[in-house]
Amino acid sequence: MRIPAILFLALSMVACNNSPDQSQANRTDHTHLLETDTSLVQAPDSAKLPADDELQHYTPDTTDLSPEPKTAAKIMIEGRFHKHEVWQGAEQKPWMALVQDDSVFRLQPSGMQVTTFFDPVYDKGRQVRSGREVRGEHPNTLLFVTGIAKLQASEVDTVGYPDQVILPNTAIDLRYKGRTYTLAASGDSIQHEGSESYSVQNYKWTVTGTKSGRKITQELAADENFESAIYVLLWVGDLDRDGIPDLLADLSNHFNTSKVTLFLSSLAEKGKLYKKVADFKTEAYPEIAPPDSVAKP
Repeated sequence: MRIPAILFLALSMVACNNSPDQSQANRTDHTHLLETDTSLVQAPDSAKLPADDELQHYTPDTTDLSPEPKTAAKIMIEGRFHKHEVWQGAEQKPWMALVQDDSVFRLQPSGMQVTTFFDPVYDKGRQVRSGREVRGEHPNTLLFVTGIAKLQASEVDTVGYPDQVILPNTAIDLRYKGRTYTLAASGDSIQHEGSESYSVQNYKWTVTGTKSGRKITQELAADENFESAIYVLLWVGDLDRDGIPDLLADLSNHFNTSKVTLFLSSLAEKGKLYKKVADFKTEAYPEIAPPDSVAKP
C-alpha cells in the first residue's frame, strides 16, 4: 500500500515524457511503451467496509509486529501501509524529513505519528485495525530518513524532482556545480504478442560522473523481468552536502509494489559514486490488476 503520489509512478512509461536532457539517439518504436489506465486500478469496494461508527470500536492490532531493520540507515514515506511494512517503534526514532516548500527543499527534524486504520486486505472478517498510517509534522514531506549522522538540517540544493522515467537505451544528464552526472538506462523492450504494446526486460541503470578528478561508471540497479513497471527517478539533490547530487528512486519491478531507495554519495566506497543506504518496500492492494498497455505515438 503506497501514498497516492507514488502509487502509479512505476507504471508510467510514456515516450513523450522526456526531460530536455534526455538523449534521443536510440529512439525507436520500441521505446513507445506503456501508459497506465488508472481506471483499471481497483481498490476494495468501500460499500463493503465497516461504517465509521463501527470502526471506532475495532481493536488496534499489535500482534506480530515487524522488527526494526538491521541497517544503520532507514527511510520511510508518508502514507497508509500494511501492518508488516511499518516496523515496531518507528515513531520513536529521531527522523529527518525532506520537505518541499514550492520549489525549495529543506532537511529538518520531524516527529512521526503512526496510527491504525482498518486494512480491507488483512482485516476482512475481523474486528481489528491492523493498517498503519504514517504522517510527519511538516506538510509536503517527501522522505523520512534516520541513522545517517552526515545529514544536517539545512536547505537542500536540488537538481530535479521530475518523477522521471528513463526509457531503455536513453539517458538523462544531471548537472550540478559545473559537473555532469549521466544516468543511463539499458534494456530490451519486448512487444506483446498480438498487441502494439511493449514491456521491459533486462533493464539496468548505470551512472557516470567525475569524483576526485577521476571518471567513474557504476551500475546502480538491475532487474531481468518487469511486470507492467519500470524504475522511476523521484528526486535528485545534495542531501549530504558533499558536492555530488544524491538520488531517490522507486526501484520496483512490479506494478503492485514500491521500493523507494536512497543513494548517497558521501558514503560511497572507493571507486564508486554512490552507496545504496536504505530502501522502503511496500505493496498495494492484491486486488489491483495489471494495467492495460497501449502504444503511444
